[in-house]
Amino acid sequence: MKIVLAAVATTAAITAALLLPASAYADPVDDAWQAQRANALPRTSFYDPPSPLTWAPGGTVIRTEQTAEYAIGAATRVLYHSRTSGGRDVAASGVVLTPPGVAPSGGWPVVLYAHGASGIARDCAPSLMRDLYHGDQVEKFLDAGYAVVAPDYAGLGTTGRPELVNKTAEADDLRYALRAAYALRTDLSPKWTMWAHSQGGGAALGLAEQLVWAPEPGYLGAVITSPAADLPTLFDHVVSTPGYGAFGALLPAGAKYSDPSIRLDRILTTEALNRLPITGSGCLGVASAAYADLTGAALVRSGSNDAHFTRYLRVNSTGTLPVAGPLLLVQGDADTVTPRAVTDGVAAGLCRTGARLDYRVYSGLEHDSYPQWGVVGIDDGAMPDILAWTGDRFAGKPTTTTC
Repeated sequence: MKIVLAAVATTAAITAALLLPASAYADPVDDAWQAQRANALPRTSFYDPPSPLTWAPGGTVIRTEQTAEYAIGAATRVLYHSRTSGGRDVAASGVVLTPPGVAPSGGWPVVLYAHGASGIARDCAPSLMRDLYHGDQVEKFLDAGYAVVAPDYAGLGTTGRPELVNKTAEADDLRYALRAAYALRTDLSPKWTMWAHSQGGGAALGLAEQLVWAPEPGYLGAVITSPAADLPTLFDHVVSTPGYGAFGALLPAGAKYSDPSIRLDRILTTEALNRLPITGSGCLGVASAAYADLTGAALVRSGSNDAHFTRYLRVNSTGTLPVAGPLLLVQGDADTVTPRAVTDGVAAGLCRTGARLDYRVYSGLEHDSYPQWGVVGIDDGAMPDILAWTGDRFAGKPTTTTC
């Protein structure tokens, strides 16, 4: 099935709006800071884990708090035990949201949500944003009668050192957020699905890989939109695409949190390194403004070859190993962050593993929505089909495959 939507603004227009000469830096960066601060919630001591953190099984709840600070309504914040990629106990944060009213017989059906890239600073946790980063899309699930479990990924909200695109660490954050939610609420259905976008798509595919050999009860399948799955190809793409320099800087910086042997000075240019401190507190919007004019050789060293980073991207790519459950893989053909050709390759790889894959491409849809330019992103444009597919899983209907 395809949906055809005509984008009012072209990708070139969006990119042109981001590109500014170095002398014009202050204005876009300041504007991005203002937007971040306007959307930010106070990071309180709730996010500070006990020190030392006493070991507990993954999913064990450390603390919770009720909040009505989000634009979409009340939620429960949760701090819980997760694991680093090396297996070390670590605290992670997130939120659990349920529709208003009393749960249906059998409990609220659960959607585990893996969010896209937000940054690598503590304040970049979606649970510390008034709009929950993509809360308008989360609200669609709540309106349809689903509970939503939305982890931040360890290091967002808690320590400020997230293992960016590390599929093992992020998959554990998802798994243990789900367990924490079940420990908190008795009105949740034991059946659950995943919905994941971009960076979250890689995380969710990582969990689906784990579920083959370490199943979690009640899993029904996953919706994956425009995933960051083929990481080496995507890194080369964002480095060479004007306006996307922030991704080229954030990926190795976040990877270094996971693998300290990665040498940023062998990857990023001096100018890119000089701007990196802004990512210690500025989230994706701020980083995008700060790096908007750096592309190609101005961003990444010519002939750069850090073997540890190259391996990190390869090892944490997804789409080549067997996965549990049926998958709906959704891609916009106007996506300039995760191009269709990249996801076509991921789909082909999943089919080779025997995955029960339904791959759908939608005409005219970008990676994210830009209402100011009339551009519609994949999650917004495909949401009716995403909800319908999710509903079919809970209803026990048979799946179809495009493999």
